[in-house]
Amino acid sequence: MKPIKNRVNPFYVLAIIVGVLFSVTACAYVVMTVRQLNSPGSLETNELMQWVDQHGLTAFVTELAVLAVATLAAIASDRMWSGSNAGQPREERD
Repeated sequence: MKPIKNRVNPFYVLAIIVGVLFSVTACAYVVMTVRQLNSPGSLETNELMQWVDQHGLTAFVTELAVLAVATLAAIASDRMWSGSNAGQPREERD
């Protein structure tokens, strides 16, 4: 019997990348909100804070949807990418 080669599940990679993006967006959104609460009339903002103010909610929803799909796809295809033969009948595994 030939050895089973484990391959990297691309949905895990996608979930990690989108998860990091989601975390960065969440942190930027919190920083923007705290800055606006501390000084509501302040015009001091950088480009990231302006972008988060204009597109933050859309980014959150999009990243969350992609993260959910990538996570479900990673879980659903885990056996295929890991090369596990647990789904085969016992006679075929031996």
